[in-house]
Amino acid sequence: MTSRLRRRLTVAATLTTAALALSACGSAAGGAPEADETGPQTVEIVWKGDATRAAAIEAALDLYREKNPDVTIKTDFQSGDEYLQKLAIRFASNDAPDLMRQERDSLRDYSDRGTLLDLHTVEDEIDFDSIPDTILGAGEVGGKLYGLVGGITSWSMGVNTALFEEYGVEVPDLEEWSWDDYIDSAAELTKASGGAVWGTDFPVGDISSMGIFLRQQGEDLWDEDGEPAFTEATATEWFELWQEAKDAGATPPGGAIDVLGAAADQSALGRGVVASTIIPTNAYASYDATLGGGLEIAYFPGEATAKQRGQQIIPSMFWSISASSKSPKTTASILDFLVNDVEANKLLGGTHGQPANPKVAEAVAEDLSADDQASFAHLIQLSEEDLTAPIPDPAGAAELRSELTTIGDQVTFGQITPAEAAKQFLAAAESTLGS
Repeated sequence: MTSRLRRRLTVAATLTTAALALSACGSAAGGAPEADETGPQTVEIVWKGDATRAAAIEAALDLYREKNPDVTIKTDFQSGDEYLQKLAIRFASNDAPDLMRQERDSLRDYSDRGTLLDLHTVEDEIDFDSIPDTILGAGEVGGKLYGLVGGITSWSMGVNTALFEEYGVEVPDLEEWSWDDYIDSAAELTKASGGAVWGTDFPVGDISSMGIFLRQQGEDLWDEDGEPAFTEATATEWFELWQEAKDAGATPPGGAIDVLGAAADQSALGRGVVASTIIPTNAYASYDATLGGGLEIAYFPGEATAKQRGQQIIPSMFWSISASSKSPKTTASILDFLVNDVEANKLLGGTHGQPANPKVAEAVAEDLSADDQASFAHLIQLSEEDLTAPIPDPAGAAELRSELTTIGDQVTFGQITPAEAAKQFLAAAESTLGS
């Protein structure tokens, strides 16, 4: 982790912790406050984002205003780190907004201090039944629902089938393939191309990919208490998979691929340097457009035969209601509208990811491009699988991600063995998680 990033995380964490410690005193601890909502109501909504996202949200809220003229909605937004900093200050000043955006790594922090409303206390105002349990459960902390998923995505494998066909390599079954199939087919492509294309770029330093592998083995990155939930032996298997792929010629050693940037046209996949790698599912359209077609969205290898499914539907963000809101039911009705109303989500236009409600997603997809429809269909298919719900990120999760990136680099450059990498990663998890 760079010193600059460490300072930024430390400052943000200190500010949030101090502010929430103040606001926790006398909070409703997740229970619905007493409120008189018989007359006109005023609700304040805040979120993180730019002007484009703000325009889309305002358009959706205007539709709600038309249908509910007795409700006054005030809004505010900030971009980047400023959002969470300002939100923490507002809670400390007993000036919390009614409805707010929460991130995966801030939901637990706020809910643990009793500053958020348990949404089950306003369940009459929100249609929870239309949201799959594996998506709905992502907002639960300690058995209470503190965040409603406002948009979803996932991590999937992007496979450039056009390159497989160009070099005469059979494309494996992308729903049933094993890790051996993945490595063998990638190695075959590297060989068939004469080294012009690597079959894959194995994501050894990517914590989301490692988490998928761990869940396939019946473990996970962390548990409900924020403690490490994996063994050193299983972590060793993950790093050994990379070594196997490298030895087979399926994936390159460290430094063999120039990293230009994160955008699709700067990526190794988008430049045609590798034939497969991990991609955000909702970015499929941009990757396929960059390649001029031929890209397919695939399940992760090993999903079909795993002890449990490793892939997850990932919340791109949560909506939460303040425990101190004076209009919890009215606020909940607005939240329901933003998540479950078709016309509202057409106006939102995917600014928070794909709608969490599959029926809403299907309706919204009708107006999208063929590529966007494909990514929507893949997410809808995933949401119907027997997946485990993501556990909200505990304190220290961001630092652990950075630690794995460093450890992954050390493995790819041959500086440490898979066994040493696993030992280091477990030690990092034990020292950072929950701290």
